[in-house]
Amino acid sequence: MPNNKNIKTIAWARVTKHFKAAFLVSLVPMILTVLSVMSNHNRTTNFTDDRMLDNSDYTNVPHEINHFLQDNWPTILLVSLVIAAFLLVISAVMSAVATFFTESSVSGFIDWHETNVTPEHPIKAGFQLLTSMNFKIALLRAIYTILWSLLFIVPGIIKSLSYSQAIYLYRDDLRHGREIKTANTYISESRKMMYGFKGQLFIMYLSLIGWYFVTLITFGLANIFVLPYTLAIRAEFYIALRELLPPTEQNTVL
Repeated sequence: MPNNKNIKTIAWARVTKHFKAAFLVSLVPMILTVLSVMSNHNRTTNFTDDRMLDNSDYTNVPHEINHFLQDNWPTILLVSLVIAAFLLVISAVMSAVATFFTESSVSGFIDWHETNVTPEHPIKAGFQLLTSMNFKIALLRAIYTILWSLLFIVPGIIKSLSYSQAIYLYRDDLRHGREIKTANTYISESRKMMYGFKGQLFIMYLSLIGWYFVTLITFGLANIFVLPYTLAIRAEFYIALRELLPPTEQNTVL
């Protein structure tokens, strides 16, 4: 069984001894994280400003609006469902885009481990897996996770852990010149590979809560170190798991 302490020790040594290279491998996910934080801050600020400017009493709904809602509830329900579906699609695409770049950086750390040589061009190393198949897997993984999350939060978390190794499995086939399978197959292989290890990966993530708290109180500044460290951990976890459980093909995902 992979040892979480050893995995974190290896990742820690890689990032602390070669911080500049680790930072540059993680550069694009770093930029996306900064943009996300800025976007959330702007939305929060605008919402607060609107609430301060608008002092109207929202409980006094006009009589005409009450009648409109009562007379047109089927249309309103249909429109609401369409809007909800649209928002789910947007959420899946945004999640897939973030995963697309993040997992490419993790692949760069896997390459780094396998060659045991610090990347000469670390930014390029983080771009090596920006392929259409990477995005297909990321999108399909996001869709499946969102669908499971609609049942409840816990199934969504479990499935996200199950599908977490899919892109790395594709990366191995690509690196070794093997036949490239379908996105659904890689997700299925990840689910099989993670059988019995989802809890361990979840505990690994929980052990990093302190680092996320440090990032919070430093207003994201600590993420300059924390993000490369967490990506290196994900790479080392996959490498340790791969040595124990060679992936096996399976046809179903859900």
